[in-house]
Amino acid sequence: MVHGHADGERVSRHDLLLGLIPSVYAVGLAAQAVLSVSLPVVLVLSSLIAATGLVDALLVHPPA
Repeated sequence: MVHGHADGERVSRHDLLLGLIPSVYAVGLAAQAVLSVSLPVVLVLSSLIAATGLVDALLVHPPA
C-alpha cells in the first residue's frame, strides 16, 4: 500500500530528489534560452546533475 503525505508527514529525501530531476532540466532549458548555450551541452550537463542525484538516491542513501 502506498502511503501519501496528506496526513502531515514530512517530505522525504527521495521525494526531493525526484523533484530535482525535472527541475534540473527546466533550469537548464531556461539558461539555454537566456545564455544562448547549445541544447546538446545543456542536456549533457543536466543529465550529469540528474544522474548524480540518482546515484545518491539509489546507491549512497538507498531507500529502506
